[in-house]
Amino acid sequence: MDSFVTAVVFGLVSIATVLLSYLASRRAKLRLGARLADVAATEAGARRLLDELPEAVMLLDAEGRVLSANASATELCGGEPTSLIHSFFLDLVDAADRDELRAGWRRAMAGEIVEPAPVRLVGDDGVVLVEATFHRARNPDEPDDSDRDDSDRPDTDRADPDRPDTDRAEDDTVELDELRRKRQMVLRFRDVSEREQHSRALQQARRRFQQAFHSAPTGMALVRIDDGRIVDANQSLAEMLGLEIDQLVGHTLREFTHPDDVRAAVPHRARLELGIVDSYRLDQRYLRSDGEFVWARTRVSLTEDDGTMLAITHIEDVTEQKRTAEQLTFAANHDELTGLPNRSSLMSLLSERLEGAPPSSVAVLFVDLDHFKVVNDTLGHGVGDELLSTMAGRLRSVVRDHDVLARFGGDEFIVVLSRVAHEGDPAEVAERIRRALHEPVMIDEHELFVTASIGYSSNVDSGMTPNELLRDADAAMYRAKARGRDCVEAFEAAGHETGVQALRTTGELRRGIERHEIVPYFQPIVDLESGRVLGYEVLARWQHPDRGLLTPAQFLPLAEETGLLVDLGTEMLRNSLAQLASWRAAGHDFANCSLSVNVGNRQLLDPAFCKLVGELLGETGIDADSLWLEITETSLLADVKAATTTLRELRSLGLHLSVDDFGTGYSSLTSLKRFPVEAIKVDRKFVSGLGIENEDTTIVEAVVKLGQALGLAVIAEGIETPLQLSRLRDLGCDKGQGYLFGRPRPAALIESERVEA
Repeated sequence: MDSFVTAVVFGLVSIATVLLSYLASRRAKLRLGARLADVAATEAGARRLLDELPEAVMLLDAEGRVLSANASATELCGGEPTSLIHSFFLDLVDAADRDELRAGWRRAMAGEIVEPAPVRLVGDDGVVLVEATFHRARNPDEPDDSDRDDSDRPDTDRADPDRPDTDRAEDDTVELDELRRKRQMVLRFRDVSEREQHSRALQQARRRFQQAFHSAPTGMALVRIDDGRIVDANQSLAEMLGLEIDQLVGHTLREFTHPDDVRAAVPHRARLELGIVDSYRLDQRYLRSDGEFVWARTRVSLTEDDGTMLAITHIEDVTEQKRTAEQLTFAANHDELTGLPNRSSLMSLLSERLEGAPPSSVAVLFVDLDHFKVVNDTLGHGVGDELLSTMAGRLRSVVRDHDVLARFGGDEFIVVLSRVAHEGDPAEVAERIRRALHEPVMIDEHELFVTASIGYSSNVDSGMTPNELLRDADAAMYRAKARGRDCVEAFEAAGHETGVQALRTTGELRRGIERHEIVPYFQPIVDLESGRVLGYEVLARWQHPDRGLLTPAQFLPLAEETGLLVDLGTEMLRNSLAQLASWRAAGHDFANCSLSVNVGNRQLLDPAFCKLVGELLGETGIDADSLWLEITETSLLADVKAATTTLRELRSLGLHLSVDDFGTGYSSLTSLKRFPVEAIKVDRKFVSGLGIENEDTTIVEAVVKLGQALGLAVIAEGIETPLQLSRLRDLGCDKGQGYLFGRPRPAALIESERVEA
């Protein structure tokens, strides 16, 4: 019984012991599993941390094999994570970089600090330039660096696939066991391709800048901002100043700059240095080695080079431009023939003299040469020009230094007297001028006797304008002409108010041209068959400030007589072409038409007329094919040879010519074939009797048939009735104009009518 109990107890104890052992073992496994899970989690976290690093990291064993690599390293090498493990890192490196990499490896294994080395990785996506850094991985069980063997180095030969196998075999037997005892190596590298590209681009930009700097055709200098000294200069600047480059470097530009221009540049330079502006430009004078100054356009801007602020200074020689500009300014303000101030310059100078001048302290003398037109018409413009130059010289010898002498136009001169102390001063000067002009002049064996009609006025009121003063002097000059010429007249207000209307109109006409009071009106020219508008004839109208709208009959004869027709005609041609250009720029459909502009006899015989027409076409941008010039038959017959020459020059521009008022001149049928015209216009006085008066009808029929026979277009003027239109169509007349199609209209009305239509 006792034995049984003992056995039972022993069995229970054994079971308990086994159970306790099992439980202890299970707890140990659970703790181990938890620890392993913690370790795994820690490793996973560490792995994630490494993978999130922007820098590529690899762990290599002593033989150079990859033990692990983060995501950046895998991506940079262009392979799969598993393909990198156990591969030799040197196999990923360009063969040309392996020797340098081995050397760095050895120094790192020896405990030296190795500077990052540029290495080219060869991957699936091509070659990538990286910057590699080595350092040994620390192992707590290994001795300190003081106990290590400095002979440790990686199995670099095995890691190099380019090394012959025989060389590897010789070293393997000696070093293999030793290498396996070496510590692991951490390799960090980052992609520097973009940085290198930027560096190369920067170097290339610098080379290009240097090349452009030294080969630039304009002078250039690099100047330090802090002390103003020249760091570098190009050959163009040295040649501009007549120096060598080394004579410029180290000096300041101020040393070569005109003192006045140095002071002028101070505020510009201050604004640049304060950052208010990015650059500035001004013209300065620089001293040449020969002592002369050269004008240069200087442009200065800031740049930075290795932390040093520099001013890039461009210096362009503009001496010739300055000289040309001065010549152009002189030409714009002076008469080409006499060298005297011209009309525009006179108005400016007279305005200055009148500004703040007390009453009766400024006087104007209006000098007009008598019968000058006769000299031009009989002896030619060459003799006339020489006579004008001689008279200008005589006038210079008479007027005082502080007075103003100007050519007003044609044969008219103006003398402005300032500092007038006595009422008799203007009269005395005028008489002195008149007597000085009396001396005979010899030109081309022609002895010429010249007289002048002189009128003068003064600023009787302190607020008088230049135009008012000239108006009064002009009126006084015409009084002198009315008295028989070769005399002096003072302006009288009462006489001015009651003077001859024609003389008043002449002065007003001149001012009307100056003030652009005479404007173009446009009358349509239509195709008689279809009624389509082909163009417009330009007709002058004077918008007189006091007398209202004046027709050509009220002022054109006077303009012809006084020589103002040339100026008036130029004004009409310029304004009408400008108006057509404005219409075309606005996109009006009716602007695709032609303009017909009348040309007077004086204009046609003016040697400069053809050049003027070309210049006006160029200024307005109107093609020559859009312009017709209408010349009266009487103008053509006045001087057939001269007219033919001028017409041929005009046709060479590409414009068109027509004969106006055809049938009113003499010998028209025999002379017409000489002129390079393309159209003839039937005068309105014949058209008015068409179908009513047999004689008028016969003339119109003859003109139309003549035009057809000569291949010329025929244009009928003054068409006012349907009967006239019908008869002209029956005759085959090409074009026509008149009240039946439209009266002359100002530009604004033409626009509104055409747009509404």
